[in-house]
Amino acid sequence: MSQSRVVSSFMVLFMLAGIIAIRFFEADLFYDPLNKYFHGNFQALPVPEMTMWKLVLSNSLRFLLNSTFSLGILWFLYKSVAFVKAGSWVYLFAFIILSIGILLLLQMDSSLAKMTLFYTRRFLIHPILLFILVAGCYYLNIKTKES
Repeated sequence: MSQSRVVSSFMVLFMLAGIIAIRFFEADLFYDPLNKYFHGNFQALPVPEMTMWKLVLSNSLRFLLNSTFSLGILWFLYKSVAFVKAGSWVYLFAFIILSIGILLLLQMDSSLAKMTLFYTRRFLIHPILLFILVAGCYYLNIKTKES
């Protein structure tokens, strides 16, 4: 294995550790009253009171950290500026759409809105898009090598 592959592998592991650390220390690092709410019987409970600007800022910071680590993983896996640019656009649009969605869903009080809020929030605060981007870039990488 070449030295650059070893460094890339180490960096991918380091960035994965960063994503895991964000998840592990989420209660200490981020303001999120919805975290405790969704661990209980949230369908029967009203949405808790919260400071909206703190929630938006905290979710934005968490999304930014996860996105940065995710884009770093894409870079060290594929070494392609085009993949990182495409991933950046995906993350930007996802952030805008999911943030607006959460703000709208927090204003509603129905069981469907609570489930939608649960999953929308999950997409925003967890690096789920990383799985999609890694798989998509892998597919594109294989297709371009075949051509």
